[in-house]
Parts: sequence; structure tokens; C-alpha cells
Amino acid sequence: MGEDTERVFYTKEELAEKVRVPAVVEQDLKRIVSERLDSAGFYYRVFSRIKTPASMSRKFEWKDYSEERKLQDLVGVRVNLYFDDDVDICKEIMENTFDLLEWSASERSEEEFKPTKLNGVFRLPEYLRAEISPQTWEMSIDDTFELQIKTMFFEGWHEIEHDMRYKGEELWSHFPGFSRYFNSILATLELCDKSMVTLFEDMGHALYKSGQWSDMIRTHFRVKMTDAEMYPEVEAVLDEDQTNPNSLGKRIYRTSKRKLANELLRRGRRVPINVNTIIAVLNDSEFHDERLTAIFREKDVYNDGREDSVGESRHYQLGRLLPHVVFQMNTLVDGNRMRVEEKPTPGQIFENAAAVIHKWIGSRYTQLFKDFPEKPADYFGDIMGYHVQIRYDRENMQMKMHVRHLDMEVGGRMWFSECLLGEEGGGIRLKVRNGYAQPEWDSPASDLPGMFFSYPGFYKAVVDTVGIFNGTECFSRRRILRDDQIGMLTSCLHDPKRTFPVILMISKDDGEGLMDESWLDAFRVSDFTRTVWRYTHVFTCYEQTGRALLDACGLPEKERRTVPGFYLFWPDGDIDVYTPDDIRSCSFGRHLEARGDSRTYDIVYGGQAFYHKIVTDLRDWNISSDMWSGFHQEAVRGLGS
Repeated sequence: MGEDTERVFYTKEELAEKVRVPAVVEQDLKRIVSERLDSAGFYYRVFSRIKTPASMSRKFEWKDYSEERKLQDLVGVRVNLYFDDDVDICKEIMENTFDLLEWSASERSEEEFKPTKLNGVFRLPEYLRAEISPQTWEMSIDDTFELQIKTMFFEGWHEIEHDMRYKGEELWSHFPGFSRYFNSILATLELCDKSMVTLFEDMGHALYKSGQWSDMIRTHFRVKMTDAEMYPEVEAVLDEDQTNPNSLGKRIYRTSKRKLANELLRRGRRVPINVNTIIAVLNDSEFHDERLTAIFREKDVYNDGREDSVGESRHYQLGRLLPHVVFQMNTLVDGNRMRVEEKPTPGQIFENAAAVIHKWIGSRYTQLFKDFPEKPADYFGDIMGYHVQIRYDRENMQMKMHVRHLDMEVGGRMWFSECLLGEEGGGIRLKVRNGYAQPEWDSPASDLPGMFFSYPGFYKAVVDTVGIFNGTECFSRRRILRDDQIGMLTSCLHDPKRTFPVILMISKDDGEGLMDESWLDAFRVSDFTRTVWRYTHVFTCYEQTGRALLDACGLPEKERRTVPGFYLFWPDGDIDVYTPDDIRSCSFGRHLEARGDSRTYDIVYGGQAFYHKIVTDLRDWNISSDMWSGFHQEAVRGLGS
């Protein structure tokens, strides 16, 4: 860095205010990378992220950034490859896809082992650069993104090595024996990378020698392909040609994976990959064998089997969009979290909540709709799959909102959010619905809306900064019910407009004046409360208080005797009661939400299982209940209609 170059630093608050990167930037980069690797048939995983303001602030603090040396990884994409020899091919594919600035690779000595990793810095495509807030480029942030390429073996341990050795390098220097031991393990992993490729190459050679053409192609090229069987006519040609010194089988085996990938990517239309299309592609580009050409022309090889692909066939279909709700709410907004000296008026509550909703819409859609107003007002915008509609009446304290956008990863899916904020009986009521819509033919039974349960950001902001009342106030922390609060909770349970389920956990005294919650096993009450508090009330209490509440609620004698016990009061009046035995014997199959994890399902037991069961029950009730009808899905052109 030059002597006259001034180092820059920004706080996370400054970065959060000025650096706005819409999700479409990250999603589109990930989509482009995935499409290129899919077209080449690679086995891979791809991950992406947008750097958070806190992470950027730390990096500005650690490194000497300036106007000359800028932060280059505002957006990051990571590709994990299963085969070591795919790294260089992937590197070449990315160079031909994006505008490359530079590559940097892990430096390794003969005595040291580090991950096989390439870091590339590429220029953001202009249309994605335009989506990012203009103030970003005034803050020593480059209009680039980082793309990492690693192998799966090293990806498995790299984070541990980074956190426990790289960040503690000075500590490890005092324990050379342990460091050498670590290096030997890393050496084994590197050998695994190399050995896996060697294994398949040796096996491919043996299959070539024995004339097992389909298996040879699968083993030698190691690309994702369908189970289509080799045409008998093609197999006959390869068998007949086997005595030829430069036989077709030998030429296929000697063709590199890089060559095949380049040929697949060079075609204008994506080729469904199988043993027949691989030979056809190589024949068109390299072999030019007339016998194969005639066979493939008659078979229409590049379309053969294409109809079997759901992704290919659905591209040409049109279907009615079927909506699925993933969150809904109908609640009073009472302003208990507003920082005002006196109790806020309905007008103040309405204005604060409306401003929160309006700000959320603006943060997501301003880059698309340049005329979006700075303050709440009537507005309509519709651009190729993106829709914003607001009706705002300050005088009568009424606000209606509906927005929707395309899913950038799942074709045919559209996400929507809508709400109604308005005066009711002297208070302010908020109605919310969040969900997605997709064609009926693209909605498998296993694609349950509960898996996508999520409330829109504006609902979270209203709850957190304005405050809601749903039978009682909404609290983010676990509450220990006292005797003088029994009347409050009884009123809440009997409130006909309550849409929050209420959970009460009654425990015995441990003999030292504390609550004995050992019967809950691994059920973490505080963690559970933080997870569900924006749509469920959570209370705990001692046995005496709990029995008094159950008496006040008029529960049957049998249920009042369940102490310790877990009580779930549903808004429709039903009550679920669970005993310690119910919790200890509980098992639950859960879906893992981390994308890119091949293991999407596992089973847990005891308190941990009960935790997931109750969260799932609460969410399923929320999305299936009838809280309000919402708006029509069709775009309404006239705001006055």
C-alpha cells in the first residue's frame, strides 16, 4: 500500500445502512454456477452467502482496505467437488462463464498439508451489479464476488482446521508433536482425494479391456447420468470395432473428462446426459463414424429420454397456481414496545406499524420500483413477476398490502406476503399471511408447506418494535406464572379472539425453592421460547400455582392431577396434556433444513424429540387454521376498485 493511501474503516451500522444486496444477486450467481456444472454433468455441491455488515466491519478492522485495495468478497460462492481432477476443469468453466480478475491458490510446502482450494475473484455481471445499492461502491467495496473451489474431502475438515489451528497458530507452535500428527491426518485426506480418482481410472481401464462399454463410460468420465441403457446397435458397433488398433472403444477411453465437459457445454441446448448421448457428442466432435451417426440420427438421441425428466417437461407446461400458506396471524397491535412516555394512542400505534410495513416493502422492492414512495401511500407496481400493491388511508387508519416475487431457485414457484392493518373497536388489528404458489402438477404430496414455515420480516419488526397483544402481551423470554397472574392467564385462555396457542409447564419444587425441570429431559425451555414466542405464549409455574390455574379453567379432575405436566391450550378450546413419560418416550423424525446436506431426514428421541414435535404441531396449526381470507391472488390494476 502506498504511503499516501489512507486506510478506511466502517462500522456495522454504516454498512447496514448503505450496503444493500438483494437476495437475487446471490441466488442468480448460484444458479448460473449450478447450471454450468449441471450441463457438464459434475458431481458437486454449491453454497453461497452475502457478507453481513458485522462480518464486513470485522474485515475492515483486520485488513488494510483503502481506495486502492478494496473488499472483494461482498458476495461469495463456494463449489465443493467430489473428484480432485475436476478442480482444474471447474476452474476453466468458471473462467469461460464470468469476467475473471485473478486466481489465488493454497500455497503448500513439501512438509505441510493444506486444503486443495482455489479462490477466484470475478467481476459481478452488470445486471446484478445494478441491483446493489449505489452507496456500496463509495465504501471501498469492489464490484466483484469471490468463488471458491474445493474438494469434498478437504471441505469436511477445513472449517475445523481454520478455527482451531489457523486462528491459534501461536499455540500450535508450542506443540510440534500434535501439529505433525494433525499433518499426517491431512496427508491421509489428500491421499484419499488422489486415490479416489486413481481407483476409478484403474477400474475404467479394466472395464475397457473387458469390453464392458457402458460401465467403462460411467467409471471413466464420472459424470451424473441417467440410467438409460446403451443402444444395442451402438454396442454392436463397438464390439465389431474392438479388433481395430484405433478402435472406437479405445478412443472413448482415451478421451479426457475435460474434453467431454467442453463439448457438452459447447452445445446450444442442454444435453440429457447418458451413455448414448456421451458417445453421440464425442462422435459429432471427434470420431465422425458414419455408422454411429446413422444410428443416433434414427434414434433422435439428444431428445431420447428427455420427456422422462420432470425439469425438462414442466418447462413447457402451464398450470393454475395453487397457493400454500406458510404463516398467518390475526392479532391486536397495542404498542407495548414503543418508547413513549405515555400510553400510545391508536393513531400513534397505526402510524408506527404502517411505517414498519412500508419500510420492509421498500427494502425489498425499491431497486425494482424506482418510484416507490419514501412514506406510506397508495402504490401499485408490477414488473415481470414482481408485484407491489398498497392501499393507505391515514385518516381512517387503514392499510392493505400485497407483494409477490418469483422464486429464483424453483421454477414455477411464486412467493407472496400480504397484510391488513386497521382500526377495530378502538384498537389496531393486524392480519398477516405469508406463502407461496406453484402449479398443481408441481406440488408433490411430500412438499408440505410446514417445511417452509416462516413469517415475513415486517411481522417480526412489528412484534419486536411496536408490540402486539394476543389474549395477553407477547414476551420473548420464558415467564414464571405467579398467583396474582392467574386471572390474567385465565382471561387470555377464554379470549375468543386469541390466535396464539398457550403452553403451560407445571413443575414441582426441588426442595430448595427452585423449579425442578428434570422431567423435561433435553427440552430447553428458554430456547423453545425464543423459537416460538412470536406466535405462541409460553409459561412455566410451580405446582401450587399450576393447580390453581387448572381449577380456575375448569379442567377435568384427571387432567388437573398431571403434575409435572405439559399443557398446550389451543385457540379453538382443545387441550393437549403430556406427562413426563410422554416426553421420555417421544421419538420424532425431523427434516434437516440445511441446504446441500444429502441427509435430509433423521430421528431424535426424548426431550429433544418432544421439542421438535411441539414446534411442528404449533406450526402446522398456524398454517392450517382459518384466521382470515386474505386478498385475491390476481393483480388488481385499479387501486380504487
